[in-house]
Amino acid sequence: MAWLSLKNHPYFRMAEQIKSDSQRRDREKDMQEHWPKCLAATDGNVEKAKDIFVDIVYNKPAWLAISRSTGPSERAEMIRRHIGLLMPPTSVPPSLPAASISGMMANLNIESSVPGADIEIDGAFVGNTPSTVAVATGSHQIAVKKKGFTDWSRTLNVTGGMVHLSAELEQEQPKQ
Repeated sequence: MAWLSLKNHPYFRMAEQIKSDSQRRDREKDMQEHWPKCLAATDGNVEKAKDIFVDIVYNKPAWLAISRSTGPSERAEMIRRHIGLLMPPTSVPPSLPAASISGMMANLNIESSVPGADIEIDGAFVGNTPSTVAVATGSHQIAVKKKGFTDWSRTLNVTGGMVHLSAELEQEQPKQ
């Protein structure tokens, strides 16, 4: 009985909300970080990308929270369904047939004069150079950054296929 009273207390509900907001942000961060890599690894195949993504996040606390009431055998399917809700706009909607994916996706092959530079697409980190990243067709802001070098960025209108980008990073001048 005391538990029910505590559960209805405003501070308890606020703490639960903060916890769920934090977990939601963690799930969104995982999507930004891992989803483009999963798509690239499967050449834009959303279903295969979901399988890879589930393997990555399966035991993370933020993802366990969405499948708390299910057993281990149903957890992967719960996570797969949740991925569809969080897919970033640069992803392919799960309802599209596989044949139409190639017309909506493009691969960006990004390299830099300094290997290991961070790649950001539309403000989200997607990997390090050199990398091939799958993106939806349309306009994208591409940035390549490395500490000690000036940032390189381009706005690119992607129409499909494979696009090669080579970022020439210049070393920053020492401050005087």
